[in-house]
Amino acid sequence: MLINNMAQFTSRIKENGGGHILYFSDSEDQYVANAVEFIISGIKEGEHILFVENDRLYPRIADQLVTRLTTEEIKRIQAINNFDFYCSEGNFHPVTILNFFFNTIDPYYEKKLIIRAWGHVEWGSQQDIERTIASFEFELDRLMPEMDMVAVCAYNSDRVSDDLREKLMNCHGYLMTDSDILALSEKEAELTGEL
Repeated sequence: MLINNMAQFTSRIKENGGGHILYFSDSEDQYVANAVEFIISGIKEGEHILFVENDRLYPRIADQLVTRLTTEEIKRIQAINNFDFYCSEGNFHPVTILNFFFNTIDPYYEKKLIIRAWGHVEWGSQQDIERTIASFEFELDRLMPEMDMVAVCAYNSDRVSDDLREKLMNCHGYLMTDSDILALSEKEAELTGEL
């Protein structure tokens, strides 16, 4: 089942200064559908999209977008390969990723454009990767209030250990699954209201 309140939910988050959404996906088809809805809801709100995705899934998402958006709307999507984004130095290195992220979004901020981001977080084999991912996410969460954006950090559920899952839930304001979005704290629940 597609998250049918994506546009309403992300609009409420945006109205309240943005938000950091953790997405655990179990279904590739639902993941694609939710990514498409996230992008379209942002485009319809007049936003620009930073979309970080792998080369295998992006064509499926792009195929749906071209049937639902105009050529001008498609131009507001900046797609980046997630391996290039998360492992540009050959491994998952938080400082490098954050620098790449800020260098990518700075031109939007300089032009006073509103941006939303979606990042499909994947990694290869790397020693101590879970601690590194948690460190990256905590730092990103610390910086989120300054960015005034809606950002989704998407993970394949089966690749996330229970320990990493708990750490990730402690550094995001919202939890998204293939069929629902909910606030992870009372503060965020108050901001977004009942859905």
